[in-house]
Amino acid sequence: MYLTDLAFIEEGTPNYTEDNLVNFSKMRMISHIIREIRQFQQTAYKIDFQPKVGKYLLDGSTMMDEESLYEASLRIEPKTSS
Repeated sequence: MYLTDLAFIEEGTPNYTEDNLVNFSKMRMISHIIREIRQFQQTAYKIDFQPKVGKYLLDGSTMMDEESLYEASLRIEPKTSS
């Protein structure tokens, strides 16, 4: 979400105003998003260990090779010719 917001601001808002001055409005929008990201990075998250999830993630039998992953990807979202 934050990356999308930053990309939208970067692409849709000029760095300079019509008077060739730094666009501080854009810089404030970017600053606000970065401040939110930093706030969430500094928050401690208490995540309880879930044995079922741990077992699933560590189970090597569910691993797929790159070709199988690619084929599964094509089944889910086929390529379209333009």
